Amino acid sequence: MSYGRHIVTANGLLVLCGAMLTILPEVQARSLSFPIYVPPECVALAQREGVPTVIENKYQAVKARYKLYRLKKSDPEVRECRAAVARLRRAYVAKD
Repeated sequence: MSYGRHIVTANGLLVLCGAMLTILPEVQARSLSFPIYVPPECVALAQREGVPTVIENKYQAVKARYKLYRLKKSDPEVRECRAAVARLRRAYVAKD
């Protein structure tokens, strides 16, 4: 019995789900410039979860966003970080 194919499929779905979370129509037309610094409200959470505080590329961005949205809303650090990310995203979109 071979499990290799199922693992690859699961990893592919994980990457696909993470990528779908990061793509918004408003932001799609513009390219992000790296590095991106984690908001100050998220630094402690990022360190706790093993996410870099400086995002160097699109892969790290997808992975960090996916991890943030998998965490429980009941955690106060998660709520604070999600609010900070939403605020920054709105500011980025409104920048035009």
